[in-house]
Amino acid sequence: MEEHKDPGEEINREEEKEQEYSFLQETIKDETISKKKVKKDIFRMAGLGLVFGLVASLSFSAFKPWMDELFQSNPQKVTIPEEEEEADEATPEDEPEATQQVLDAESYRQMQQSLTSVASEANKSVVEIAGTTGDQDWMNDSYDHKNSTAGLIIADNGQELLVFGKTSIMKEAGDIHIIFSDGHSYKASLKKKDGNLDFGIYAVSRGDIQDTTWSQIKAATLGSSNSVSKGDPAIVLGSPFGYVGAVGFGTVASSKNSAEFADGQYRLICTDIAGARNGSGVIVNLKGEIIGIIDQSVSEEDSMNLVTGFGISDIKEMMQFLLNGQGVPYIGIRGVDVTQEIEAQGIPKGVYVKEVETDSPAMAAGIQCGDIITNINGTDVATVATYHAALMDLESGKKIKIKGYRQGAGGYVDIDFGVTIGSKE
Repeated sequence: MEEHKDPGEEINREEEKEQEYSFLQETIKDETISKKKVKKDIFRMAGLGLVFGLVASLSFSAFKPWMDELFQSNPQKVTIPEEEEEADEATPEDEPEATQQVLDAESYRQMQQSLTSVASEANKSVVEIAGTTGDQDWMNDSYDHKNSTAGLIIADNGQELLVFGKTSIMKEAGDIHIIFSDGHSYKASLKKKDGNLDFGIYAVSRGDIQDTTWSQIKAATLGSSNSVSKGDPAIVLGSPFGYVGAVGFGTVASSKNSAEFADGQYRLICTDIAGARNGSGVIVNLKGEIIGIIDQSVSEEDSMNLVTGFGISDIKEMMQFLLNGQGVPYIGIRGVDVTQEIEAQGIPKGVYVKEVETDSPAMAAGIQCGDIITNINGTDVATVATYHAALMDLESGKKIKIKGYRQGAGGYVDIDFGVTIGSKE
């Protein structure tokens, strides 16, 4: 019997086959059109990249000040390296035999050139700190009336360039500007100050400083004033003669004198170089290292006209506190060592308190003149130097115990005080 096929059914089967093998079908595209499209896509992507770059650049410029301010609260910690112990002096057997050298005019000229070269390199770290009052034009002020002092570039904390200098110009100053050795001036702010020695840290935003200035300045290299002796060569820079940009050569006249301040005694470097009574700046050795910070106010009356400054070794700890925005630990006593001669009079060994500063932590704790301090926060102290060192290991705001003696009706008796360390600003 002959089987009849439905035509509609045949058509459906053909359609199913076409759908089943449709993935094998190939579409031939015009090669010319494809190349044009590729070129068009390339130009389009390049244009988008250019636009993106411009937008990113503008956005970075617009948000940079905001980003600087955001990260300003987390600057890098600044640490002043500890001084290395000096090598033992050579024995007489090790010393080479001295030879006599004849100096002539050419030798003198070469010596002067060498000193000038050292001074020029060290001067890259020296700046002028100028303060303005009211409508004062600091750029056109005469040297006799200019409200300024010399400063020293100490460190870069990643956000600011930090400059060390006297803070006396801040008493009536409005705006502060720092003029670098290349002559460019930048607005600055007083970051932290110490009212005990009247020094502070000034800051200039890194983003404000031009590349031309960066190429001509550097942070100072701090030396050691402990190794300075009478007769050593000395170079003075800054404003030692009452005007900026000066340089002078001479020798160290004395390194044994000291100045007394609250909670410490600071060794002085006195030179034979004549200077101004309002002079400021730095004292440099032949290596170009800073060995002293000039402060004519610490000179005795009969030597006010000779350049004098704090030995750098005695103020490094103070500088490090200020560089990191911390107050310098302060208790507020002026003391003297109880020497063997004084001890022979029946006074216990320690630090004799001869003055207590008004409104100081020492006064608040009840420490009085005539007390003897022997221990600070668990550290025995027998001299002003050891007392100062123990204090510099602490931080302002910390509560500590001070032990000592006080003279009573029957002799000296043990006493102790609870003191909250402060800072003098």
